[in-house]
Amino acid sequence: MKKISSLEYNTFIWFIIKSCFAEITFGSIIFHIRQDIWISTLLGIIIGLIPFYVYEKLKQKFPSDNYLTLNKKFFKNYSNIINIIMFIGLLIILISIFWILVYFTNSLFLPKTSPWIISIALIIPIGYTSTKDIHIIGKVSLIIFYLSLIINIIIFIGLLENVDLNNIKPILENSPQKIFSSSSMFITLNIAKLFLLTIISKQEINNYSKKNNVLTYILTCTNIMSTIILTLCVFGINLTELYEFPAFQILKRVNILGAIDRMENILSLESIFSNFIQIILIMYFERKIITHSFKANKKTNKYIIILICLFTLILSNSIFITYETGKKFFEKYLTNIICFTCIIIPTITLLKSLIYKEQTLQ
Repeated sequence: MKKISSLEYNTFIWFIIKSCFAEITFGSIIFHIRQDIWISTLLGIIIGLIPFYVYEKLKQKFPSDNYLTLNKKFFKNYSNIINIIMFIGLLIILISIFWILVYFTNSLFLPKTSPWIISIALIIPIGYTSTKDIHIIGKVSLIIFYLSLIINIIIFIGLLENVDLNNIKPILENSPQKIFSSSSMFITLNIAKLFLLTIISKQEINNYSKKNNVLTYILTCTNIMSTIILTLCVFGINLTELYEFPAFQILKRVNILGAIDRMENILSLESIFSNFIQIILIMYFERKIITHSFKANKKTNKYIIILICLFTLILSNSIFITYETGKKFFEKYLTNIICFTCIIIPTITLLKSLIYKEQTLQ
């Protein structure tokens, strides 16, 4: 069995947390609590350590198992039912995130191109990569991570001269309940999907380090906080609210000694990278569910991936006609689906693992 490195695993954490933040979460939280977004997000980062702990705990307690083998171990004959429920939940998440990827690409890069053509162009490399083993996906993620890191450094340096800290004032204009509600949106849309990494057992990771995972979590969340603060400090809340994608409009202000100017399209690629990797991980999880539950072989796996790709391609372009339609679905329905699939079910599994340990000792 070929393994992935600890660094490759950490890049998955980076991309999963960042996926959909600039495209959906940022705009949704800004709409609800305006400049208190950074307080709400900071609270979400702290509370988000709870689901992060659940996923890490399962990996630590059962190093040779992934989430599907744990279900089989704990729930016996009922495990396939749980797996099918997870498959449906993850499929809905997959379709939603793919739509975000297509819509974002269409809006910023190819406004005159049909979303169907963009969808086809994107689904082909996604489907192909999803058929590969996790060590191949890890290498792809690592290469993209280095590019992403360079882009983030350029953005940070290029915006420093435009920062005005007075633009984040006043603060705490919203009730604690409203701030907490927005925090839960951040946790659900950006932290909870770390559940995807439970499909990778600890034994599949070389030099696995819980400390490095925590540091990556902190680094990624710090990057998100810097995005929020830089956007508010450069634009101010009133201008930020006017943009559909404020975190990308700010890239037009990036300028490093005149050498890098008007490079927003290149710098925006970082968001495409995040969604691309997360979609691949979801499809990998879906593939593993089918393989584990129905004992499908490698050839069958490829047909399964093709069917999932076609299903995603058709539904994402048929259901979400406008950005507002997709945004409302994310806020009202998808958050509940992610919460159930990626938080509630894994928590039940963790509680079951405690009982399982007691039964084993007896």
